[in-house]
Amino acid sequence: LLLPPLWPAHMSGHGIVTVQTALTQLCRQTEGLKSITVTDRDGIVVLRAPEATEDQNAEQILTTIFSLTTEQTSKIQELGQANFILTTYDNCICLQANHLPLVVRMTAARNANAGALVELLPQVKAVLEPTRETISQETDTY
Repeated sequence: LLLPPLWPAHMSGHGIVTVQTALTQLCRQTEGLKSITVTDRDGIVVLRAPEATEDQNAEQILTTIFSLTTEQTSKIQELGQANFILTTYDNCICLQANHLPLVVRMTAARNANAGALVELLPQVKAVLEPTRETISQETDTY
């Protein structure tokens, strides 16, 4: 993965970094950002940064709720297509976005800057683009 030009030189090392490393670095650099999880539409984890073992059932439930919500709201034509859904809970903030066929979820501390998470989304999608393209090609085959 060659990094997009928006990456600082100190992150690129020799100019090549893994998607996992890039996402982990974004988590470290973004105040309050706890994790970035990438799943397929069924909630199966493709990537998680930083690497951790979380409840797979909870992952699938969150992805399913997001998918159903975006599907239902897209029926209201005046709204257009949903870009992302930002939800605040008692203990955290959760931003979920489609990057079909992937779903991106950023989980942050409750007091994190939600606007900063939204602004980070294009960067996360840029990092994930090669992964998205590969998975799209594989799923289109079947």
